[in-house]
Amino acid sequence: MSEVKFVKPKNVSGHFLKIKCKDCGNVQVVFARPSSVVTCNICGATIAKPTGGVLETSGEVIESL
Repeated sequence: MSEVKFVKPKNVSGHFLKIKCKDCGNVQVVFARPSSVVTCNICGATIAKPTGGVLETSGEVIESL
């Protein structure tokens, strides 16, 4: 089983981000500084985790809102 790589998005200008799940392709709006782990509403995969600042995501950031 491969390990999921989480990265911090660059140039976060808004408070919310549209993130695309890498497993199922679902696009979800997520708070840019979450206090808990964010999972995909469709497949349940972890798409974002808190870091004490800007989130780390395993998906693709589509848009900053």
